[in-house]
Amino acid sequence: MILNYYLSVIRKQWWLSAACFLGGWVIALAMALVMVPQYRASTTFIVAPNPNLISSRDMVTSLDTLDNMSIISTYADILRSERIFDSTLADLDLNSDDVKTYLRIVDIQTDSKILQLNIEGPDPTRAAVIANTVGENSIAYIKGIYQVYDIAFLDLAKIPEEPVRPQPLQNGLIGAGIGLAIGIFLAVIGEQLRSTIETIRTRLITDPLSGAFTEAHFRRLIALEISESPTSPISLGLISLDSIKGLAEALPEAVLRRLMHHVAAILDEQLRGNDVIGRWGKTGFGLILKATPGAAAERTFERIRHVLVAPITLETGEQVSLEPMIGLTCSGTGEDTANTLIFNAEHALERASQSDR
Repeated sequence: MILNYYLSVIRKQWWLSAACFLGGWVIALAMALVMVPQYRASTTFIVAPNPNLISSRDMVTSLDTLDNMSIISTYADILRSERIFDSTLADLDLNSDDVKTYLRIVDIQTDSKILQLNIEGPDPTRAAVIANTVGENSIAYIKGIYQVYDIAFLDLAKIPEEPVRPQPLQNGLIGAGIGLAIGIFLAVIGEQLRSTIETIRTRLITDPLSGAFTEAHFRRLIALEISESPTSPISLGLISLDSIKGLAEALPEAVLRRLMHHVAAILDEQLRGNDVIGRWGKTGFGLILKATPGAAAERTFERIRHVLVAPITLETGEQVSLEPMIGLTCSGTGEDTANTLIFNAEHALERASQSDR
């Protein structure tokens, strides 16, 4: 159920997801084009017991010590230490500003005694030289303080030919994926916000007693319809349910609400989909028949009157006759206003009440 809701939202707001997808792709590619390429030079080392050990017992003990990886971690810390790096810069006649953008990364190979030193920077040659020099200085330092274990180069760093960053294709796919996720997030949040606003708006313009539009909103719809279609015939009918006037105070609110909803449902069944139903007064309804001339409107309201005169059985078992009184007027001359149309409909309703029709 929730998945179907999200899929429907994405289908409805596909353009937003597509725009964010393309936007993420373009931004990622633009960043890749302006980014300074970074190269990685890698040097690997192997750690093993010193072969010059005489005692086989010492050899077994040293192998057991290597198994707990403490020596490997210590050597890794030496490779990444500032002391070794500063001595490397001094050997290469470099200062900290020359390598401030360079990264040092030491990796310990899983289940092995192999260390890997990675130097990343914008100059591939300098990165390789730094990696090898750091390795030489680290080996010399370690051999000066550790006699039991030996560390040596496994592979020297070579000058890298391809940068590790940026990678336009990979960056573009990642940016597009992030953009798509943002687009879906915005679509879902926007739809939920729109639904919340629409729910609040609907609640404000809906009469809780009958489910039809409130009288204030119904009056606005009359003015809007006349302004949008001044030359199109518009019929306005007002229905007064005189018998409910006396029952409104006596009936429980729940019973009265169901009765008014029932009447609104009857009216809705007799109208077309583009016609409008609203409350009018305490016990009445107003109907807007769009693009309907007077003769057709008279037939429609005669049909409505015929349905409403039939008694309605309440939950208490009592039957109520609604005794509908209808006032009808029609515009379409291009000179009518909302106030004129309402005045004529109210006057017609008053005449109908006086003549009991």
